[in-house]
Amino acid sequence: MQFSALLFISSISAAVGMVSVLVTKPVISYCHQAITLHCNVSLSDEKDSEFQVTHLSWIKESNKTICSESNTAIRRFFSCQYMANKQLVLTIAYPKPDDIGRYICKLRSSHGHTNADTNVTLECPQKIDQIHEDGNKVTCKVERSNHDGRIHWFHGTVNLTSQSTQYINSAVDGSYTVISSLNDNSNWKTYNCSYWVPQIEQYIASKNIVMEHNTKSNTQSFNSGRRSGLVFCLCLLWTLIQP
Repeated sequence: MQFSALLFISSISAAVGMVSVLVTKPVISYCHQAITLHCNVSLSDEKDSEFQVTHLSWIKESNKTICSESNTAIRRFFSCQYMANKQLVLTIAYPKPDDIGRYICKLRSSHGHTNADTNVTLECPQKIDQIHEDGNKVTCKVERSNHDGRIHWFHGTVNLTSQSTQYINSAVDGSYTVISSLNDNSNWKTYNCSYWVPQIEQYIASKNIVMEHNTKSNTQSFNSGRRSGLVFCLCLLWTLIQP
């Protein structure tokens, strides 16, 4: 599953009405999938030959400078690139929960100073648990998800979601628990439940399920047939040995 982190460009903050910076839209991505944040300097008069950038930097909230146009050295899992067209690009190679938060691009120039910010949110892979129940019902559960997602059901390419029931609970901390059940009224033995997150239009977890009760049912039927045959043989033998 891939998600493009290059959602570009929305936030604008201007100073002195002549210069502004434009940054990447807020990003929702996956843990350990690279994120790229762009900061572009925009000038109202692009032909102004006197304009100079004196400082351009990416700062994590709490005023922690990550990199600047004069210092693009790779540190930890961050890398920066300053381009001649007055653009500072920050790449987070392997984002982790610690990298969630607000990122600010700050500009100082010969025409004034300004800044713009964006946010990084991570959706780390969710685990889908199967709840074993009696009867012909199969249930999947996702706990403590960061987003309000839904569980979709499939048998091969057949979408069975409309035949399922879902229970969604929102916790005080903002996380979600999703429980979905599907009645197994067919002879199918395999299903797939997948967790869909509308905000990123992606499935972020899935689980294949083999219905065990089908196998047990077949085994019980086979054993029952063997018992019936054994009883018949014993009765026949008893009849033959009677005087």
